[in-house]
Amino acid sequence: MPVEFIGKPIEVKLSEDAAPVPVAFRLGRKEYKVADVLQQWEDHAFGQAIRGHGDWRSGPQRIYYRLRTTEGEVYEVYVEWLATRRQGRRRQEKSKWFAHRRIS
Repeated sequence: MPVEFIGKPIEVKLSEDAAPVPVAFRLGRKEYKVADVLQQWEDHAFGQAIRGHGDWRSGPQRIYYRLRTTEGEVYEVYVEWLATRRQGRRRQEKSKWFAHRRIS
């Protein structure tokens, strides 16, 4: 099966672990359950730094996940968040999730 670009916002349900990962996501009207997180990586280079800060940590950042669903399909999804800090923690309320592509 060829790679299919999706590029759409999704709703994601996260695990309750110390480092949460997706356990399910909704793309359109269909909900997918995650069987396995195959890979995870960060991209700090895609965005521009916020004006006046001049630091890559100040700009938007993405965390990508390659997920295998319970149906055997493989998707890449990512969360985009603004790297502001409040009391030493990332501000998760600024995050947005997207389905990047379906691999198989």
